[in-house]
Amino acid sequence: MQSHGTLAEVPLRSLLESAQGERSTGTLTVRNGNGQSASLYFLFGHLFHAHGDGAAGDDAVVNALHWTRGDFEFDAKAKLPADETVKAGISELVHAAESTPKTGPTEPKPEPRVEPKTEPIVERVEARPERKDHAEPERKVEAPQPRRGVKHRPQPKHGREPIPVPAGQIIYDSLKTSFVDFPRLITTLEKEGYTGYVRLLTDDASGLILFREGSALECMYDGAAEAGSLVLGKPALQQFNDDVTAGHGVLDVVGLSPELIDGLYELTVSRPMYTELYAAWVDMKALLKFLSDRKLSGSVMIRSSAGTGVIILSEGDVAGAYTSESRDISDKPDRALALCDDPNAMIEVKSADATKHTPLDVDEIVGGLRGPRSPQPAPAPVASYAPPPAETVMPTLPTMPAMPPEPPTAQFSTSAVSNYSTPTPPSFQVAPTTPPAPAGGSQLDWGPIVAELQAMAEDALGNRARKVKDILGAADPSQSGIEAAIDQIPSISLLFVDSSRLEQLAQEMRARLKSHL
Repeated sequence: MQSHGTLAEVPLRSLLESAQGERSTGTLTVRNGNGQSASLYFLFGHLFHAHGDGAAGDDAVVNALHWTRGDFEFDAKAKLPADETVKAGISELVHAAESTPKTGPTEPKPEPRVEPKTEPIVERVEARPERKDHAEPERKVEAPQPRRGVKHRPQPKHGREPIPVPAGQIIYDSLKTSFVDFPRLITTLEKEGYTGYVRLLTDDASGLILFREGSALECMYDGAAEAGSLVLGKPALQQFNDDVTAGHGVLDVVGLSPELIDGLYELTVSRPMYTELYAAWVDMKALLKFLSDRKLSGSVMIRSSAGTGVIILSEGDVAGAYTSESRDISDKPDRALALCDDPNAMIEVKSADATKHTPLDVDEIVGGLRGPRSPQPAPAPVASYAPPPAETVMPTLPTMPAMPPEPPTAQFSTSAVSNYSTPTPPSFQVAPTTPPAPAGGSQLDWGPIVAELQAMAEDALGNRARKVKDILGAADPSQSGIEAAIDQIPSISLLFVDSSRLEQLAQEMRARLKSHL
């Protein structure tokens, strides 16, 4: 994705298509040179939010597509908002812009005001401040719009987090799980050798996955009402995944140093070296010196009424320290040690476990969403109705609609009972002489068929099936109308969903539709 340039050389349409094709992530800012600008937000090539000059969502994009002059810049490291306002795909937005007349500029009109009269000039000079007074409130209304997502950031009712985590390099902030393909996100983090944590926040729970160089070290999930009910490992990942799949809450992706991640991991899984130490009778500076002399790698946690402090040690040196009230990472433990002013503060020391822990098998839980249809062909009894074998059922199903014309008495009088008991050709040769056979195809109840296709989309895409279901629901209730809707599916732009996956879904839908004809 080109980082900057002019719209005269690279039109916005080309920029949108380039961002989609390269699966870019970041913020594209476009300016038309007349004081107007628009900001467009991409996540892995998916345009999910846009705003500018009083417009938001699809309207903001369509307005910006009319600009032929100006400049643009793309920031791949910009913080992404939580709002999701763009509903249409890029091709649909481009088509809408081409079919919508351009809105003329309003600013150039004040120029032809050259009148030599002194009195009118005085009146206009007095009127100009009024225009400025009217312009400022409009800007103030627009300014808070990008912050709306922060207001909706959920916080668990129990007010806890699995373990206190520090602030780091924010890669993605407050991503709505309703438009995040979790398996795709995990795959991307693995391929990029990501080191940091993925945090889940919902109204009822909080979760954390620790990554080091692309491997998931551990998952923590706290969703119960009572304290001390933290779940770890595979069960935690299962509940974490269930919440994301159901579209609950938001996700944060934050990068940290390997030393801090190791410390957080040991803080979670290692057994305490010293526990239930009261700050009233512990000399913390002497304790830290003792741990430094022993070259300890691990963590020191201090819990007090004022908050929680964490000190991460790597080979005896302080790799980072922070508190639950101040998440900024410091190389000095002063703020954490200040919590020991509370004589009832509890201190716990954990040492890194010498045994090598097996990384968490993420694919065992999350990988099932990427290929849910692969295990289905194995059981033989299911093969009769499972989506993949639909083509093998096709040769027999087309003969079924010919059965309804049999009830007329003329057929019973001309066919022997023995011929009726077995589906022999003579009983079906009568069908072409009666017109109801082709009429039966046109009298199909399309409602259940559309609902069945929409269910296929939901099974394949989960909570990202909304656009596909809307297209099917808006299709003309006829064979040609449903086929046209299915043909549109591969061209839809869905977050984290490859076009090959949509093409496969469209092929399965065509096979299923033929089975009903």
